Amino acid sequence: MLQRIRRLLGPLRDRGDGSPHHPPERTPEELIEQYRQLRQLKGRYGIMSESLLGLIQDALEEILPVESILDYGCGNSRTVDWLAKINDINGFRYDPAIPEYSRLPVAKADVVINTDVLEHVLECDLDHVLAEIRSISDRVYFHIATQPANSILPNGDNAHCTVRPAEWWQKKLAYYFGEARELPAKYKKRCAFVTWPAPRKES
Repeated sequence: MLQRIRRLLGPLRDRGDGSPHHPPERTPEELIEQYRQLRQLKGRYGIMSESLLGLIQDALEEILPVESILDYGCGNSRTVDWLAKINDINGFRYDPAIPEYSRLPVAKADVVINTDVLEHVLECDLDHVLAEIRSISDRVYFHIATQPANSILPNGDNAHCTVRPAEWWQKKLAYYFGEARELPAKYKKRCAFVTWPAPRKES
């Protein structure tokens, strides 16, 4: 039990500046491999966004019509397929941990959804990921966990390697997108943002 507690807490040790500690030997490529292994162990990996369908659709209705949507970090979720069918648009998937989706299918999309993904990205790699998402679209729906995960990676690390409060994420996203408007999240210890302005209310 003591070893399990140490494994759970290890990735989140404080470095003295309030940020989580990440083992120096862990690289983004190694982390992706851990998620590949986790997918093999758990089967249906990364389906959380399916429970967010209603919230995502409500947000999208602020900016419809659009022609294309990319699920960046899709896991095995069917959410983008459902959204594409509901709105009669083109849906695309990307997830570096799933071989069949490991290459970006499009350079540009009208809107991107990124749900329960960023907490799985090493903090040192967040700037690269956010810059890439911004290059695809300036309209993004984010849903992010703000607490450690229940899942443990095969190497013993917690599956959420970047755990930050909602305020931190909002500032981070606003740096890249100019706008990070908070919306209701589906669960406690989660936060949700869109990177487009609120629609004008009709007088």
